[in-house]
Amino acid sequence: MSTVPDVDYRATSQRPSWSMLPSGVRAEVASLVGSRVVAADPVVTSGFTGSYAGSVRFADGSRAFVKAGGPDMPHVVDALAREARVLRALPPGMPAPGLIAASATLGWSVLLLDVVDGRMPGQPWTPADIDAVHEACVILAELATPCPAELAGASVARGMAGDESILGVGQAMGEGRFELPAGMPGWVLRRQEDLGALVLDASNHLSGATLSHGDVRPDNLLVDGAGKAWVVDWNWVGVGPAWVDLVGLAPMMAWQGFEVDGLMETSPLTRDADQLGIDGFLAVIAAYMMSDLDAPPPPGCTAALRRHQRLMARMFLDFVRRRRGWEA
Repeated sequence: MSTVPDVDYRATSQRPSWSMLPSGVRAEVASLVGSRVVAADPVVTSGFTGSYAGSVRFADGSRAFVKAGGPDMPHVVDALAREARVLRALPPGMPAPGLIAASATLGWSVLLLDVVDGRMPGQPWTPADIDAVHEACVILAELATPCPAELAGASVARGMAGDESILGVGQAMGEGRFELPAGMPGWVLRRQEDLGALVLDASNHLSGATLSHGDVRPDNLLVDGAGKAWVVDWNWVGVGPAWVDLVGLAPMMAWQGFEVDGLMETSPLTRDADQLGIDGFLAVIAAYMMSDLDAPPPPGCTAALRRHQRLMARMFLDFVRRRRGWEA
């Protein structure tokens, strides 16, 4: 479909092994459980940072999925602290791993989570995986409406309306002066005023009372042996429409050739949704992804982050173009 390469989300990170973590961090993990670590699985290779992420086994027979980020990656330290706050506040029954413990030590953030033994969906997408992930999105929306009081301040609409990178792209498009990044389709320049209008108007259509994960993509999903989908990495939550997480996945499924219009017409999350709001949301994500494609990745992030952004921008642009009936 494009010169933009696909991304193998199973191989996007470069992480330290368990033995490479500072001894004080390893001791803190053991202290949080009250048992020493006797074995560590290979670290996960998804994600875009060099922080630690892997399952360990303790002398008492228990297991935990450990996430740890140090002071050389301040954005990871903050993200893990946010994730701990979110996981503590999620209602029971959510398709999310439980939080065992969290700590801050030696400038590091450390999280211990329940282990979810599963595989990443979308490699490629299958009808069974789409059904499982859709069900997870429905459960999430049902249980997180209304949003837990502790998380009610994270508004999707306010977050997008106040994001300077999104506004900058939207304004440049609206004024006909957007510079097209490499790998993006030429039709974007022909429709930049229309795209800019969608971006700048989106926040007016994104009110709601549902807590969304906000970053549901293949590497933030696991499908277990029973076919249940779990959502992981809870540090980008927001309050808004119930459809945010499902709509955020739809372009990825459509990119692989799946007919998602039927799903969106029948899903309880989208069948009665504000269609202008959906198109605005899609345009906003595309704008966000295009805003810093040529900038170096943040400290501790791999080069795969920018490849991911380029692919995401292309997928979301393609999906909103098709929905709006614009020519390629």
